[in-house]
Amino acid sequence: MQQSRRAPSPWITFLLMAGMVLAINVVAHFYFLRLDLTADKRYTLTDSTKNQLRQLDDVVTVRVLLEGDLPGGFRRLAVATREMLDEMKVYAGRRLQYEFVNPLEGKNEREIQETLREYGEKGLQPANVQLRRGDEYSQQLVIPGALVYYKGREAAVNLLLSPSGMPADESLLLSLSRLEHQIGKAIRQLSFPVRPRIAFLTGHQELEQVYLFDLLQELSSFYDYEFFDIKSRAFIPQQYKVIVVAKPRSTFDEKDKFKLDQYLMNGGRILWLLDALTADVDSVRRRSSFLATDLQLNLEDQLFRYGVRLNPNLVLDLQCAAVPLLVAQQDNRPRFARYPCFYFPISTPRGHHPIVQQLDAIRLRFVSSLDTLAVRGINKTVLLHSSPRSRAVFTPWQVDFSELRNRPDAGRFNRSNQIFAVLLEGSFPSLFRNRLTASFEALLRDSLQRPFQPTSIPTAMIVVGDGDIGSNEFDGRGFPLELGYDRFNHRYFDNKDFLTNCVDYLAGYRTLLDTRNKTIQLHLLDTARLKSERILWQVINVGVPLLLLLVGGILFYLLRRFLLARS
Repeated sequence: MQQSRRAPSPWITFLLMAGMVLAINVVAHFYFLRLDLTADKRYTLTDSTKNQLRQLDDVVTVRVLLEGDLPGGFRRLAVATREMLDEMKVYAGRRLQYEFVNPLEGKNEREIQETLREYGEKGLQPANVQLRRGDEYSQQLVIPGALVYYKGREAAVNLLLSPSGMPADESLLLSLSRLEHQIGKAIRQLSFPVRPRIAFLTGHQELEQVYLFDLLQELSSFYDYEFFDIKSRAFIPQQYKVIVVAKPRSTFDEKDKFKLDQYLMNGGRILWLLDALTADVDSVRRRSSFLATDLQLNLEDQLFRYGVRLNPNLVLDLQCAAVPLLVAQQDNRPRFARYPCFYFPISTPRGHHPIVQQLDAIRLRFVSSLDTLAVRGINKTVLLHSSPRSRAVFTPWQVDFSELRNRPDAGRFNRSNQIFAVLLEGSFPSLFRNRLTASFEALLRDSLQRPFQPTSIPTAMIVVGDGDIGSNEFDGRGFPLELGYDRFNHRYFDNKDFLTNCVDYLAGYRTLLDTRNKTIQLHLLDTARLKSERILWQVINVGVPLLLLLVGGILFYLLRRFLLARS
């Protein structure tokens, strides 16, 4: 008779199981693994953010002002923020700490107003939310923001991004997709003892500050900017990470071209926003018909030497924005209708370069095409181009908006992918190489306090054939609107993201591009169906789990009876 094996002691089994659990926890402490099964990878940080968090050399504290009984949208934003901070904490470890607080809890009216004023000075504005509980309505103040502390410095973060006129659902989508960018940008901003500096060139009738208002607001969250009068200075300091030449209207003389050239030769970065013709939005406001002629900037030879040519033409595109035109008078009131305006092309980026990756459509107005030229050592990347249904007209050209009422001849729009914006990278040849006399070079050396550079160190520039791409519109009261907002079509274009991406790329801050370009898909509920089928889904959500539990219990009971009967 075979002797049965003795079963192991319960204590031995317990110790083995405890040892396995302990071993798994020890391994998990040193090796982190998390699977992100979402289609848009919303819980996966970009590599640049991971590296930034790993390199922290001090504790970062994040105080999130979203705590308490919040409305639905803000509650979702708070949950997403907590999940994002948990994910960041995995890579930063103990160097990242966070807390959620309600800054208005337990305060009287005077204290609440003082708190709102204090946070408003930091750039965090409250949201007044209307709540409905049954048949009653109430108001609730929420401050959808956070404060980041690092090395004794503080930065405010707006967690809810709500451009004027944007629906609440789209605003929430934008806010969720920008969480990593907003928090990461604040940490990076605090990690710099001195903020990076950029400059907007003046001296040639460039865009005034009011037209650049929204772009400057966006850039000021990370950069210090100033307006640099090129005519009053002997040279452009290399301390500027980027120089922006925004829609100049007067001729550049050789001295100013030389200053730009040597800034570039010494490693400077330039963003050119140029018009080739005199056509612009201000011309349309004054009259609906005008003659577009060459704009004599005297930059043709300089850009040609660097590897790009700005053509003296206008690109007309059937993929375009609409404009309102007067069609009739009713009861002494003008009646307008919207017509496609092929002078205002819409460019949809299709490239995979970080500057344009994940960007939506970008609106241009009176844009000229660019040609790239073969220059040794220069790499060129097309960033924006026309649609397959475009054409080019050359100066002088009569711009007449009354023609927009007529259906255009599609057969004439037979040119495609005309270049609107291009990135050039490499070692650029100087425009003034082999053109300077010995005496003039000695004079320049004395005034510039540096030797003449015939070839640049590796650097980059971006040329855009539209000076108005960075100009914001204005509302009826004359206040600047958000850059890219089309008030006639109530649509947002990605002009601001494109230009900030250009500046970030030229300045060398790839992290900001990676996190800004991250997108999250928001799957919205059908509110009408939810209201009509509310009872059904409540029954399903409550009854189905109970039914599954009951069926499982019955099956387990029957299986147990069957096994006992066989034994």
